[in-house]
Amino acid sequence: MKQSKFLIASFGLILALPLLDNIFHFSPVEVLFEKRSPVSLPPLPKTFLEAEKFSKKFENFFNDNYGFRKTLIKSNSRLMDEVFGESVNVRTVIGKDDWLFFENHKSLLDAVGKAEISDKLIASGVRAFGKNWQKMRSQNIDYLLVIAPDKETIYSEFLPDYIDPKGPHRLDKFLAALRKKYPDFPVLDLRPTLLEAKKNEILYHKTDTHWNMRGAHYGYLAIMKELKIAPHLRNEFTNKEDEMFLGDISMIGGIEAKNLNYDLVANFKKTAAPAGVLEVERKKFKEFESFAAEDKNLPVLFVERDSFFNNLQPLVNEHFSQSFYIKGLACGVNDEIVARRRPNVVIQEFIERNIENILTKCETDEKK
Repeated sequence: MKQSKFLIASFGLILALPLLDNIFHFSPVEVLFEKRSPVSLPPLPKTFLEAEKFSKKFENFFNDNYGFRKTLIKSNSRLMDEVFGESVNVRTVIGKDDWLFFENHKSLLDAVGKAEISDKLIASGVRAFGKNWQKMRSQNIDYLLVIAPDKETIYSEFLPDYIDPKGPHRLDKFLAALRKKYPDFPVLDLRPTLLEAKKNEILYHKTDTHWNMRGAHYGYLAIMKELKIAPHLRNEFTNKEDEMFLGDISMIGGIEAKNLNYDLVANFKKTAAPAGVLEVERKKFKEFESFAAEDKNLPVLFVERDSFFNNLQPLVNEHFSQSFYIKGLACGVNDEIVARRRPNVVIQEFIERNIENILTKCETDEKK
């Protein structure tokens, strides 16, 4: 009998949860970005004709706002993505003027200033990157941390009206703590560079999460300036605009949308080419790349990077006799590669939205 009462009470509580969430707002997912504005509560009817339509309008409002709806959709998205390997379209957001955005690692939550990051993670990251810098400096190796901006940060004006961009971002909290601890830390935050450069031309693909070749060139100029290396300036390239580009957001969202690819073609002879990779490196690292330039007197480069460095590579490679790349989330500098390849310059690069993943890796490494 007691068991039956317990089951009845539990069932009743489950039925009441959506209503309770509407009142007390305790659902774990508070923000969900969809391809449309949410349905608003309709005004009370003033005429008989409005009263006839009110029930349907209220039903649409309720279906869009019942308790735990956002949590259930988010859970389904994660289940489909992580268990069945299928991305759900709810993560794709259609912005103004055909710009596409993608909710990835809380990038859109960051855009509205609602992506939180713990002080504990921040502290772990500051310690880890401070250690990287000091270790490289002790070996007379130039070190630079490069952070590429999210598309939502640079082109927030193209987000749909129901997404109100405002700060601060998680990255701001990390950089503030890093600079407070190490005022001279060599970090290059590319957000100001790209925000200024976008006044001149389009820097990101409309249908992709990444910058185009022109956006990458501005990042390259800033990196070369930090390293005190003379770059190839824009007048050494020719603009190319003769192909349509199908971006990763289009493919993920199943949207037949392309944009014009704003490309660059070098007017100078490129000498850097793929070079051999040692078997031990091929086996140990999922994506290890090596390049060599003709001038063997140039310095040696080692980069731990993500996909945003893809368009930087052909530009950067020309300034180094050898260039080595590891792709993936990295907190500490790989000592094995540094010892074997003996670089003069080490760069660690990651995209803004990966800040929490990177710092979580820092915390995990610290516990080992």
